[in-house]
Amino acid sequence: MPKVQVHGNQVTLPDELRNLLTSPTDDAIEAEEVDEGVLLKPSPAIRRTAGLADIRRAQSGVQYTEAARPGAEEEERQIADILAADKCDLRIRRR
Repeated sequence: MPKVQVHGNQVTLPDELRNLLTSPTDDAIEAEEVDEGVLLKPSPAIRRTAGLADIRRAQSGVQYTEAARPGAEEEERQIADILAADKCDLRIRRR
């Protein structure tokens, strides 16, 4: 577990932990008090950026086998299926 240091009212995070929680364009981190201590989370902007990247990656994997492009609802369903499969694969790899 990475060691976090506190200096007065400033918290110093190890580089690998800070890199997971921040981006070059946004260094804000959310802190929430929980029963076990303090939960640090990436800012909503970073989570939105990561989510958009996931959607773009899923969109790039959608291939049309017919000449006509499917409707928006069908395309969204295909993207949702790809994202769900990716999430399932990630859970399996973490075990």
